Amino acid sequence: MTTPSQTIGWVDEPEDEGIVGPHVRIAGWALAPSRIRAVELRLDGHAFAARIGLPRHDVAAVRPGYPDNPLGGFEIVADTSGCAAPPGVVRRRLDIVVVAGDGSELTLATRTLVEPRVHSMWSFAARPGARPFFLAPALSGIAQGGAQHLDTRYSAYASPTTRIGMRVPILYMRTTTGAGGDYGFDAGFDVGRRVEGRAIADDALAPVLAWSRARPLPVLVTLNGGIWADAAGSAPAWDAIDHLEEDPRNCQWNERDEVMPDDHLAHLPGSHASPELARALTLNVYARDVRRYKKRNLQQAADTLLHFMRDTPELLLGVNLDPDVYVNPFFAEAQWYDYNPGTLRQFRHWLAGTGPYRGDCEADVPDLTRHARARALTLAQVEAIAGRRFATFDDVDPPRRFSRDPARPFWKDPWVREWETFRRHLVHLHYDELAQWLCEAGLPADRIWSSQGLMAPADDCMPLALAIDSPVKNYDSGGVCLAGSKPRDGHLGAIVYGDSAKNAIAMERGGTLFDTLAAIDPGFAIVEFNTADLRHPERLPTYADGYQALRDLWNANARFVSPMAWNGANGNDAAAPGYVSYTAWRNTPLEDAARDFLLARSSLPPGTKLWTFGSQVHADTDGWQAEEGTLVAAPGALVLRGGAGRRVSLISPPLALAPEMIGAFVLGLTPDTAATTADIEARASDGTAWRPVARAKRAEAQLTAAGWCISVPAVAGAQPIDRLRITLTAAGSLTLARVAILLSVRPT
Repeated sequence: MTTPSQTIGWVDEPEDEGIVGPHVRIAGWALAPSRIRAVELRLDGHAFAARIGLPRHDVAAVRPGYPDNPLGGFEIVADTSGCAAPPGVVRRRLDIVVVAGDGSELTLATRTLVEPRVHSMWSFAARPGARPFFLAPALSGIAQGGAQHLDTRYSAYASPTTRIGMRVPILYMRTTTGAGGDYGFDAGFDVGRRVEGRAIADDALAPVLAWSRARPLPVLVTLNGGIWADAAGSAPAWDAIDHLEEDPRNCQWNERDEVMPDDHLAHLPGSHASPELARALTLNVYARDVRRYKKRNLQQAADTLLHFMRDTPELLLGVNLDPDVYVNPFFAEAQWYDYNPGTLRQFRHWLAGTGPYRGDCEADVPDLTRHARARALTLAQVEAIAGRRFATFDDVDPPRRFSRDPARPFWKDPWVREWETFRRHLVHLHYDELAQWLCEAGLPADRIWSSQGLMAPADDCMPLALAIDSPVKNYDSGGVCLAGSKPRDGHLGAIVYGDSAKNAIAMERGGTLFDTLAAIDPGFAIVEFNTADLRHPERLPTYADGYQALRDLWNANARFVSPMAWNGANGNDAAAPGYVSYTAWRNTPLEDAARDFLLARSSLPPGTKLWTFGSQVHADTDGWQAEEGTLVAAPGALVLRGGAGRRVSLISPPLALAPEMIGAFVLGLTPDTAATTADIEARASDGTAWRPVARAKRAEAQLTAAGWCISVPAVAGAQPIDRLRITLTAAGSLTLARVAILLSVRPT
């Protein structure tokens, strides 16, 4: 038998990363060649000793040769209330350390101690039945263990209003009954099937829903039949997309009337190796086979989801559809799409207001009268716009050359504008139909989101198109616009990475991306998210990036966020060759920021606006500025000092807030604060006068664990608030830990 040479061990309980204090119980086992002298729980310089020498015959059977066997078990039961956390600190590191007989030490594991007070801070603001906000990391390979304890890992950070879920992609056109079954959707698809050594799909719907029910853990199902759904490799015996793409009539065509080989762009990055992005299904309404297969398979998947929802309605967070519905932009202007003959036919009808846009529909072609142009064009008008002559409307042809000549750039060409507006219309129409098909099957529209990629344009590019009729951009947008990403029967779902995820991109009409999404659809969500940049995977995002992104999406009232990717790259491997930052979530600064984000909002109803000025490890002004007095950002607070009149006035970042929605303000001042009064004013826009909103003396404010709560009288008919001004009067310096705006429960 080999003589043991090193100290070993394991923590069995708890599996959770976080432990809500002050009472802690940890159990496991440890063995050392020189015997175990002690096992300790260490917290801020304090040590709590474990009971050691507990029977562990199971360990002895597989780890023979250690002198302590079979008594290698230990248990720590500790009350940490005597080790109070410093002000502003809500989570601390716990180390489980093994001390061997020779004095050597091994840190066996780390956990996080969560202060229980964070989960009661907002109890005074609770609203029974409030819709929760979800953090739903993206998973795959559920049957193979891909969830990796997601159901327990964040339990110490969750609350009734900030909950944990998961997102799992289901390839509804790839997990099918195969060619012999006409490619019908198969909820129980065998994920063990492989083609050329690679799995056809990582997940099937039925096992995913069974796993969700068993834990229980709410699930967002990505129903993906779009351009990424078959990008991992061909499997035409099973994949309906691969089967359909064998017929060029079902594909998008380039301006030279070509359909490229599917692997022509094998070098492009994706969450996984994605060699097959060059060939995409056409979006036109005359592609009957494409629409028939997608509608049938979507509705078959919906049938499985409906049974699940009826049994466990609280576990279906919803579905998001076909990530990245594009008129293929991946050729980066080396080629332009879609010149499929059916698409050109639809373009002509759209211009003229004829065919389906007038209600003259052929079999299996939808009535598009509600999508018709406001003003149909005559052939003469089309010729004037195009600068060309056409014998008949059937000869009308869209632009096929896109000049970058500064004298006549394509984005200023009126004929390109008509073509680009139509391409945006195609994308919008496809999301509309996907959502409509699910609603027809019985899924509620309120549980349906699109999944449009909104990556920040390159530095020399114009902002993303806001509307279908927005000006043409100086790049191939693939037909994407923000408003066109919202289906009529569902919600807008955004895929954001890098600067888009950080809410740091220029917008066509000003403002921020998240506020723009909220204006288009108050029920919007972030269906795929990472602060890493797809263009620069070597750049590692910071904690500040994650903090600011999560703060902004909460304040824009996003319904949920799905970080990418739970079982992608691991942050612990950031220095290793081949590490890809945009698939990393576990053990990254973004995950760390998410923990603090959840704790700061524990039991706080979504819809509330909250600025915490960073966290215990990050200082941030959150965009607030001092108009009078001084402001210094400290970790998780602003340190304020009044001017000559003992007053400090703070100006908020830009808002878009209806006054009648404000129920109260919360100012994070401690009970022993030097502040004596608080005045809150609002203005509609720059240049307009400030008007009083609320005022309170210290004796008049409701003192809560979160700070002063100042009620706001009912307001009617006032303009939306663009900025707030908060003026505090105090004899000395102040520490302001947060500002919150609570929603009114008054009927509107």
